[in-house]
Amino acid sequence: MEGESLLSALDTIKLILSFGMFTIALIRLVVELLKNDKKK
Repeated sequence: MEGESLLSALDTIKLILSFGMFTIALIRLVVELLKNDKKK
């Protein structure tokens, strides 16, 4: 049982990390688009 809860915890951490990386990439993309709009 302990091993299963540990595995689910690791899966949750991986999910949070991947979601965080996706959010950061999305924010960077928006920032780049805003920078390009200001140049024009």
